[in-house]
Amino acid sequence: MPTEKKLPLLLSAFVLAALLAFPVAAEATLAFVRNPLQPEVFIANDDGSHGHYIARGEAPHVSPDGNLVAYLRQGPKNEQEMILAPAAGGVGRKLMVGWREPFYLEWSPDSRTIVALRGPELGKRKLVAIDVASGTQSVIASGFFSGFSFSPAGFELVYAKAGSESFPPRSDVFRTEVPVPGVVHIQAPQTYRLTTDHRSSDPLWGPSKIVFVKTVDAKKRRYGPKNELYLVGPRGKGVKRLTHTNVPLLLQGLVPTDWSADGNRLLAEFEGQDTSYAVRVNPKTGAQKPVAESGEQGFIGTALSSDGELVLGYTGGFEPGPNHDVVSIPYAGGRPKLLAKNGFEPDWSR
Repeated sequence: MPTEKKLPLLLSAFVLAALLAFPVAAEATLAFVRNPLQPEVFIANDDGSHGHYIARGEAPHVSPDGNLVAYLRQGPKNEQEMILAPAAGGVGRKLMVGWREPFYLEWSPDSRTIVALRGPELGKRKLVAIDVASGTQSVIASGFFSGFSFSPAGFELVYAKAGSESFPPRSDVFRTEVPVPGVVHIQAPQTYRLTTDHRSSDPLWGPSKIVFVKTVDAKKRRYGPKNELYLVGPRGKGVKRLTHTNVPLLLQGLVPTDWSADGNRLLAEFEGQDTSYAVRVNPKTGAQKPVAESGEQGFIGTALSSDGELVLGYTGGFEPGPNHDVVSIPYAGGRPKLLAKNGFEPDWSR
């Protein structure tokens, strides 16, 4: 593993303090989609109240400060456009054309930068950082990607990349510095490889550890390997297997979804053929249990509140259709709370 180097972004104490003084919305924001045949994005308070229509689109992602929502819109020539709209309502603006894998999008903690994938329908993608204010794009890396995540401070990014397209992906996990809007860089951002096994993907950076997927048991399983969750330190040290999961044939297993702010709770999704449902994972022991209903019609978890108390998601399984409701469910177990009827693909800033 590479030796640790100082971050080559020279930030004065004043600039650093300004970046960390993130604006906070008066109420957390909830975004979701209705009408799967002609999808439409809606915005509401995080308790589901005061919902209103935003625009035609799908795959909404709410900024951490709750003021903006980025979503996918099909352009006039079927271009995949990233649109940025104010959560309070108003005209959105086009931020990027050629957005790919729209379920992959990360906001920086200060809501000033978006990281997403750009490229043609087939072939390599570019991992780009977008300055929200100006729309300026900076290419971070090129290849075939399977997940990325900001560090808690927002100055670095962890991502999984492969050199060619295959299933399962022959990818490894990398850590890199992210261009900060308004900051002059005296040298190119540095990138460090955290894994070398070509079986690592879907990294999610938590308060002290990075959780990621490693595919295992390829020679023992008839229809391909299964996913297990592993932990690694931000500098690539202390790789440790976290879960030991029973994964039937044709299913893949766990993919990490979200951390609580204190790192004591971890949300994951159990995935496979015709299957997706939310699972709570103990980040210390690896113990796991479905948040609610499992199986083909299971509860799909999309986010965890920062305090780790509530899981956001939707009922009715992953298949498009009218029988979905956006709900929140206590992480520790309990009855779901209805937030939006006939909704799916929710995200929030809570």
